[in-house]
Parts: sequence; C-alpha cells; structure tokens
Amino acid sequence: GQRVMATSHDIRRSLIGATKTLITNLILMSLFSSYNYEPFQSMNAREESLSSIRDYLDMKHLGNCFITAMMFQQLVGLFGSVAALVIQITTGYRAVESMRNPVMEATSPSDFWGRRWNVAVHGALKRGVFKPVRKFSSSFVAALMAFIASGLFHEYLVHLTGMYNKEPRVADDNVCNALNTDYKPQLGSNMAFFAWNGVIMVTEKLLGRNRVMQSFGSTLPRFMVVFLTIMTALPLAHWFGNPYIKQGLLCDFQEGYFFVTKIA
Repeated sequence: GQRVMATSHDIRRSLIGATKTLITNLILMSLFSSYNYEPFQSMNAREESLSSIRDYLDMKHLGNCFITAMMFQQLVGLFGSVAALVIQITTGYRAVESMRNPVMEATSPSDFWGRRWNVAVHGALKRGVFKPVRKFSSSFVAALMAFIASGLFHEYLVHLTGMYNKEPRVADDNVCNALNTDYKPQLGSNMAFFAWNGVIMVTEKLLGRNRVMQSFGSTLPRFMVVFLTIMTALPLAHWFGNPYIKQGLLCDFQEGYFFVTKIA
C-alpha cells in the first residue's frame, strides 16, 4: 500500500501502547511465573493426554489456555509496539500495530486472525501465500494454505528453540519452579493448531453465506460473540503453547524484565 507519514499523534499512540503492553507483561509475569504460566492443575499441566471433549472444556484447562493466549498476545504485542515506535521515529512513516487485542475483542475467527492477531505476519502470509495460491484456486484453499504455511513456520521455530541439544536447564527455585527441565517438545502440535484454525476460517466463510447464521450472529450481544469466537481456538491453545511454555521459553523471556515474584 501507499506509505503514510507518521504524525505526532501516531508516535504518541505507539508509545502509550508499548507502555501499556509492557506493564501488562510485568503483571502477568508477577502473577504466573512461579507456576510456569500454568497455575491450574489441569491434565495438560500434569502432562497427561486429553482424550475427550470434557477434558478440553475443563475449566482448569481453559484457564491455563487463556493465560497462554494472553501471554503470547502481550509478548508479541510488545515487540510489535516497540518496532512500530522505532520505525515511526527513524523513518517518519506510519507503522501498524501488530496486536489489536484479539483475545478480548475479536468478533469472528476472520476478525481474530485477519485483522487483530499479529497483523504484520498476516500481511506477509497474505502477500506470500494467499494471493499467489488464489490465482490458481478458490479463496478457501488459499486461506487453508496460508494457515498451513504459518504452521510450518511455527514448527520450524519449535525445532530451533527446543530440538537441539542444549546445556541442561536449571530451574530457579522461585521463578518457573514448576518447570520440567527434561521436557522435549512434540513436533506437529503447532501445525495441528494452525490447520484446525484454517478449517474454522473456511467453515466461517461457508456458514457466513447462510442467512439464518447471519441473523443468529447479529442477535447475540457482543460479549457472547467474542466468547464464542475465542472458544473456537482456546480449548486447543495448548497445542500451540506447550512446545514453548514447557521447555521454558517464557522463563527465558523473563531475563529481560523486572517483575515481582514469590520468594520461597
């Protein structure tokens, strides 16, 4: 698109956004770091396999998944806010915010993934995968291929961060003391998570053509629409979060922050 010059209002907004996101990160770390971001003793927290719909909808499991979603939203959002601020100051051009509070405000799967979650990466996938595939197939296939490409990229990240032999990790007694220092991430879970959400996106597009579904969605209060939207992904959030959280990636992030933690 056409470049737009950043105004003082844009820079001030990015600065405020980065500050708010940093404070939110510090609060979340202070609250949950001592539990390795899994404060509720769910089956997944105990590294047990979930085998039924009841397991996936268990309140303890959903609570941990919600914390996972918020942590990644805030961490990626902080990086995006700081990057946007630096770009605007150094180049003078306006930069988009990467996170637009998808967990709390998205009103549909397409709104969540297309307009709110990691907007910069969405733009790259749209230009690099969706549009080229769309020239030769339907929009449904192109959308699914974009999610598969995202899944492959995240599997690569898991491989880089968790599959190589590293020095043995020593868990701090007070920070991330629930960490399993011998954990080895399972490849494929990130791909499964993004493939699932690709199917959800395609399903949304198909159902969106139905007048009954359109009418049903328009009659619900906004908070219920947001809740139903997040529930299309939240029960499976551990498929995404496990490889990073259980190997201690968030504990590594903490090295650069000041926050409150419990001592003994």
